[in-house]
Amino acid sequence: MAYEDDEQLEALRDWWRRHGRGVVIGVAAALVLVVGWQQWTAWQVRQNAAAADDYTAVLQAINEREPEAAANRLGALREAHGESPYAAMATLAVATAEVAEGRAQAAADVLSWIHTERPDSPFANLARLRQAEALAAAAEQDAALEVLEPVVDGPLRVRYLELRGDLLAASGDRQGAIAAYEDALSEAGGQRRSLVEVKLLDLGGEPAS
Repeated sequence: MAYEDDEQLEALRDWWRRHGRGVVIGVAAALVLVVGWQQWTAWQVRQNAAAADDYTAVLQAINEREPEAAANRLGALREAHGESPYAAMATLAVATAEVAEGRAQAAADVLSWIHTERPDSPFANLARLRQAEALAAAAEQDAALEVLEPVVDGPLRVRYLELRGDLLAASGDRQGAIAAYEDALSEAGGQRRSLVEVKLLDLGGEPAS
């Protein structure tokens, strides 16, 4: 029995001589990965918290009707945390405030940051729609139509098509507007469908039965 134990011990020693260094390196590498991942996660948490604080500061400035302060905080948020969703959310909030104050062109300028700098943002399609609406309010129909292209798929598609019809109608392109409203009507539902139908009828179009 002792002989077998000696053989097992010798086999273990031999295995360790051949593989021990690799085991140590592997364990060390695993520890580095674990520590590195923990540090990265902690850094992300700190960054998200800082971005959330800046976003809150932007909203506070808006609520206090301090547009210059809101613009400054928005600029700081974009510079420090431009990749964060908070930057796009704050941009949309500032633009909404600008429109409410009658500064449609300023709102469009603010929103262009998402369109040009963060086209992959989950808020990019909404920002394009809001930018086009702001440009339309500023009587910049051609620029608004350009921003709307290409028309998106998904839940905002009907609003894109409807706004396209509004812009074409305002510019005197009756047939183009009718076509846009017809496209919107084919996908619209509920109250939105009724509104698009009224616009189509006003232009002499015939809604599909």
